[in-house]
Amino acid sequence: MENNSQVIRSVQRAIDVLQSFSNSKTELTLTEISNEIGLAKSTTSRLIATLEGNHFLEKDVGSGKYRLGRQLYFLGITAGRSIELKEVAKETMIRLRDQLKETINLYVLEGEYRVCIQQFESLQSVKHMIQIGQALPLTVGASGKVLLAYEPKEFIDEIMEKQVMVKSKENLLTELNEITINKYTESIEEREAGTSAAAAPIFNTQRKVIAALSVSGPAHRFNPREIKDLKTTLVDSALEISKNMGFSP
Repeated sequence: MENNSQVIRSVQRAIDVLQSFSNSKTELTLTEISNEIGLAKSTTSRLIATLEGNHFLEKDVGSGKYRLGRQLYFLGITAGRSIELKEVAKETMIRLRDQLKETINLYVLEGEYRVCIQQFESLQSVKHMIQIGQALPLTVGASGKVLLAYEPKEFIDEIMEKQVMVKSKENLLTELNEITINKYTESIEEREAGTSAAAAPIFNTQRKVIAALSVSGPAHRFNPREIKDLKTTLVDSALEISKNMGFSP
């Protein structure tokens, strides 16, 4: 990075200090940070002092270790609000539509239902389409089950009592558990006769599921179980969107 003539070395080094922290390294000593970024303690100390003075780092008086500061938290909130899921997902969804030749949908949880917030329809004459904003159940259909699978047990139990079921509670709970393991599921003429779908979860920076990415089409033409590498393709696409939303596997 520092070989780039446009990069200011001191700024890059300050960024390196911040990036030395991670989910597994939330607190670090001066020596640990120095070793992480490969700089002398004296140089690292000056960088830390500047970052600490601007609240990008905070020092625990008791342990003497540093952690990321509140200013980064405030900036993160601002950045999160400015990143629109639909815009982030757009390029991936279009590419997926062109690859699979079927309709690609983006669903989010709203209350006790799922709604489609973005759709890129198949270019084929016979296609499956969902009305944007239409409230659909969580207990049937690939996308609904993906969104439901990551919710608390109390919420899942309540939804199963209220919404239509085509499977027994035991079988649905088993499938929801499998979704959290495989990060993928399919449905064939489950919510709507003549329609099949497959879906995968999208995560945000807090590792929370914020959406479901799905592909759907007429059942006579689109059978998820017969399409080679569909699971890999869809899961990878959902992961790509997740990473672009700040998710770290």
